[in-house]
Amino acid sequence: MKVFDAAAIRNVALVGHTGSGKTQLASALLFDAGAAPRLGKVDEGTAVTDYDDEALARRHTLAATPAFLEWQHTKINLIDTPGVANFVSEARAALRAVDGALVVVDAVGGVQVSTEKIWAAAEDAKLTRILVCSRMDRERASLDRAVESMRATLARTCVPVQWPIGEAETFTGVVDLVTRRAYTFARDGSGTMTEGAVPDASVAAVEAARTALIEMVAETDDALMERFFESGTLDDAALADGLARAVARAAIFPVYCASGLLNIGMPLLADAIVRSVPSPASRPFPGLDASGAPAAREASDSAPLELWIWKTIADPFAGRLSLFRVISGVATSDATVRNLTRDADERLGHLLVLEGKTQTHVAELRAGDLGAVAKLKDTHTGDRLGDRHADFTVPPLVFSEPVLSYAMEPKSRSDEDKIGPAMQRLLEEDQALGYGRDPQTHELLLSGQGQLHIEVTVAKLRRRFGVEVTLKPPRIAYLETITAPVEAHGRHKKQTGGHGQFCDC
Repeated sequence: MKVFDAAAIRNVALVGHTGSGKTQLASALLFDAGAAPRLGKVDEGTAVTDYDDEALARRHTLAATPAFLEWQHTKINLIDTPGVANFVSEARAALRAVDGALVVVDAVGGVQVSTEKIWAAAEDAKLTRILVCSRMDRERASLDRAVESMRATLARTCVPVQWPIGEAETFTGVVDLVTRRAYTFARDGSGTMTEGAVPDASVAAVEAARTALIEMVAETDDALMERFFESGTLDDAALADGLARAVARAAIFPVYCASGLLNIGMPLLADAIVRSVPSPASRPFPGLDASGAPAAREASDSAPLELWIWKTIADPFAGRLSLFRVISGVATSDATVRNLTRDADERLGHLLVLEGKTQTHVAELRAGDLGAVAKLKDTHTGDRLGDRHADFTVPPLVFSEPVLSYAMEPKSRSDEDKIGPAMQRLLEEDQALGYGRDPQTHELLLSGQGQLHIEVTVAKLRRRFGVEVTLKPPRIAYLETITAPVEAHGRHKKQTGGHGQFCDC
């Protein structure tokens, strides 16, 4: 496995509302880069980043899943994230591990609720964002409507940098508004691309969209604004340079067009990731110094080793699988490091890079890269590993409080014995869950972000750990208390032989 320096790495998360096409886009990017042997499809259950039984059964991504590809001598680490509201915490954690976000918006439905939530999280993290108007091959797809919803709900500076050649069943490619070159694709999923001149039918629309792009870029820079007022336009070189600088500092959010299912537009999207998303070398990892003040750590191979665990996977066979980002230094297999959060030594076994469920061993991972390691004893999500003298901390991940609870009853004595250890493993994986015994009703309570979250957790208990449980509404412990002062009189008399009884209250 090839080793990449920080300058040749791009870390990006695919985020957006459920059903917007994130997983299909990831599969198409991996196929076009040669990282996957065929074009995986969500509807057929062959997508690279959807491999869990529950994700396949429900046709929705339910956990943040990493993959990687090489493009233009650059390693692109992708994290495919859930768009289902119950699992938004997974997407927020993934955003902390990357340097840019690919915000996927459905060309039919436009911006939806989860997209707005994730956009706010990316804004807080000050991430570079590239917008993808996906599923342009769908009936009623419209770039104009999608961009209108982006500008109304996300930012005024969302602007197309491509114009579609056709829409819905006639979508065959895109025009680059900077270079004014057209790229058409075969609609058979092969990704075969042909470059040419702008089709005559699209010339007027392309020129109007290009003018709008030039005006938006000129707004972001005083020098470009002066040139624009002098000549009424910007040349190709000035436009490309000004656009790149504006995207890098999140002043402009470029909109690309694509269809993951038909594999249209992927090479241009991969080019945009390499060109626009900052490398770890140019974006120091944010955190806190020893005094708690904001600080940033450069992605230097010569600096002290520091890893940050952004996710944990509970595997019934491999044990705990810890996914990490190398903040600084070089991580090597079989090294002994310190868990700086829990003050304990850990031994790194084989370092891994993940392509969905496929694990590849690597000898080392350099600063800025993403990887994984199995069977760490005392390490959990949010922990830092590194040299003993590291003086840099990462703010803890904040997960949403559970909003719904069910009582759990094991189906057999065997299930009762196994449920505690199994739930402990799942709590390490998903910190948005809650689990415990109610002290008043003595019921075991499973709490989560919603009905789907709890159902998926119960399915994981059954499939991964062989634990069968029954869910039912929890009992409510009603309590009585004195609410107001009152006056009353009572008398007790009992004289039926023997000692008599008398009381007056």
